Amino acid sequence: MARNMIGSHPDFRSIRGAHRRFGAVALAISVGGFLLFVLLSSFLPDVLNRPLFGHVTLGLAGGVGQFAVMALTAWRYTVHMERRVDPAADRLRAEMHREAAARARVPQQQRRFGGW
Repeated sequence: MARNMIGSHPDFRSIRGAHRRFGAVALAISVGGFLLFVLLSSFLPDVLNRPLFGHVTLGLAGGVGQFAVMALTAWRYTVHMERRVDPAADRLRAEMHREAAARARVPQQQRRFGGW
């Protein structure tokens, strides 16, 4: 398969689409949660200073929750890549290797005259 034709291959399109869709959702969740936390701390500090139990406030729980959101996003990214992207990439890679091996076995047509 020629390199310029790889963009039209169904497996490549599947890889690209799956990666883009997941990336948009993960970005919205991760950055959106962080932005919400920053905006709340800037404009509504009284809300984040509310005690939940003992010395733990809503802001402290939200800050620790950001680590949980990032860990969950990283875990889902790994699962998504293993299930959706890696199998399609492996199929595409195997097909490219098969076609490259087939091209290597076919002798190239030799020129009858040397270059000028």
